[in-house]
Amino acid sequence: MNSATTRPQSVLVCGCATGLLALQLSFASPGWLMLDGVSPNWLVLWLLPWALSQGTMAGLIGASILGFALETMTIGAATPLYGLVLLAWLWGRGTGYRQLSRPSPAAMAIQASLGSLLVDCTLMVQLRLLADPRSSHAQPGSGILSSDVAAAGWFGREIGDAGLHGTIAAALVTGFLAPLASTLLLRLWFHLDRRRHD
Repeated sequence: MNSATTRPQSVLVCGCATGLLALQLSFASPGWLMLDGVSPNWLVLWLLPWALSQGTMAGLIGASILGFALETMTIGAATPLYGLVLLAWLWGRGTGYRQLSRPSPAAMAIQASLGSLLVDCTLMVQLRLLADPRSSHAQPGSGILSSDVAAAGWFGREIGDAGLHGTIAAALVTGFLAPLASTLLLRLWFHLDRRRHD
């Protein structure tokens, strides 16, 4: 089950299709699914069931592909790739879900919320490392924040508050959607895997 060649074609096709959908939703999230203007972390919602059901190697491959795809479509120095790869490795090691056709919605919500927090924290650490420490107002240096945020008159404290607000809102809305979205995907991939062994 760890090798991509042993996976049924239907699982790979379904994984690719839903991964592309998660990538599309990352750019055009419906407004009614946002919390205070912050959309859920769609890649985390996709990666959680994929890594749990398909294992570490498939999770790492999926996280890398979606992370690189998201990175190529956005401009900026910070990337979610590090957080996604770490989550794929952590979640792929949890083998208990592979035998479950009915995962716990509460467990899915907690894991998705923590996963969203982890990805956003890795982004904040990257942005902090890219900030210019010589600036008297803790104004960001070269990177994702330098032109837009500094031009708007935002400095260190405002950026930190906005980042914390967005991180918590994204974690809450991601955890709220996980029992529906991630559980449905996990059941779908479990069902497709089980059909192959029947």
